[in-house]
Amino acid sequence: MSIAIVAALAAAGATLSACSRGDGGVAGPAGAEKASPWVRPPLIDGVTRDGGVLIVRGAADPDARVVLRAPDVAAVAVNADAAGRFELRLPPLYGDLRLTPEVQVGEDAAVSPETLVVIQGGAGPVALIAAGQPTIRLDGRGVLDAVDSDGSTLMISGPAGHKPPVVAMGGVAANVAPSSRGRWRAMAGRAGSVEIVVDGQAFDYPGDAGQGGFSIARAGQGWRINWPVQPNGHQSAWLPDRPAAAR
Repeated sequence: MSIAIVAALAAAGATLSACSRGDGGVAGPAGAEKASPWVRPPLIDGVTRDGGVLIVRGAADPDARVVLRAPDVAAVAVNADAAGRFELRLPPLYGDLRLTPEVQVGEDAAVSPETLVVIQGGAGPVALIAAGQPTIRLDGRGVLDAVDSDGSTLMISGPAGHKPPVVAMGGVAANVAPSSRGRWRAMAGRAGSVEIVVDGQAFDYPGDAGQGGFSIARAGQGWRINWPVQPNGHQSAWLPDRPAAAR
């Protein structure tokens, strides 16, 4: 079973010190820059659409300057209110985009360990990825959000309900555990294609993408994000298609 994913999950509630890298990867703890202990990174917790505009919502310190940065795209910034809530309105987006959330205080900055990924300008999935952590979907709601893999371990996750879901992988029942931010997760020591069933709904997981640079591509009935993780690993996240009514 993977040391990278298991070690990250063992530190429940701990914030990884990973940060977005210039080459599009997501750095692991060993290669991360240390943010100022006086500045808390922003936490994105929702995305909605208003016509052609995506509205990104979240929490930070009161009155903090929250910035979203992306390669080759102008940064978008806003001040959090007195309660620490913020709302960033993104201009119309095209193609696939990776945005790094951070809080700025003068020349100091606290970079989030998560990267916001917007696929097909928001027409596809919108998700938060981070090294060693389960991917968080922000586009609609379904019983299964994502299947993460580092090549040897699968980490399945979704939104928590009133009771834990019934999950099976390849016909074998999986142990479901509560996760952070109102979610559940289940793990298995495998990486190949497999049928995953969550509360009676079947999903054909197409398998891990393997090593490589940052990429986004269709994979089976969903999208797969793949990114390098320091020092020599990788992580992929498969995001099953949402029914139109769930978006």
